[in-house]
Amino acid sequence: MSKACVHDFFRALDRFEDRDFLLYKIQYDIAPTLAEIKPSSLMTFVNHKREMHTLWDRYKDGICKQLQVCYYELRRKEDRVIVLFYRDETLANCLSVWKNKNFLKGQGYDDLSKVEESLCFLKKRFEEECPHELGIFLGYPVEDVTAFIESNGAPCLACKYWKVYQDVENALKIFEAYDEEREKVIHAVLSLQRKSA
Repeated sequence: MSKACVHDFFRALDRFEDRDFLLYKIQYDIAPTLAEIKPSSLMTFVNHKREMHTLWDRYKDGICKQLQVCYYELRRKEDRVIVLFYRDETLANCLSVWKNKNFLKGQGYDDLSKVEESLCFLKKRFEEECPHELGIFLGYPVEDVTAFIESNGAPCLACKYWKVYQDVENALKIFEAYDEEREKVIHAVLSLQRKSA
């Protein structure tokens, strides 16, 4: 995916009315989750050039219904909201993987059979700081999450969607798959923009 293509996408995005702007921005950011190749995606909505926090509050239910995706607000402050987007079954499958479940139990997660309860505990942990186990919810390999915690600043082998300390070859394939899903959104939005011009 070229930088020029991404640049064109964001320029086109700016021309949309508020609801469509928010819809396509979310669709782009969480594309791998919508494609069910990533268990969840995290977005922060802040009031800057566009009132993203305000738009989120106004349109969130309709947009998430349209995209057929669940959301969970992990942290809400006056000026921002941090939201985890997920598909219930995909996230449940990720949390039920034995090594992920074992790691999360070590972080205090008792019952991982219900996604909602796991997210509730994650939200409590999020109140103080961004907890390391968030990486498990986002689909990062547990080996990389553990290595990140234990690394004491050691350099990683690759970095894009997460810091990679193990199995670089597999991580690069996953990064490529994520990029391909985002690229599909870029092309669809640019095509839509050209038709409406």
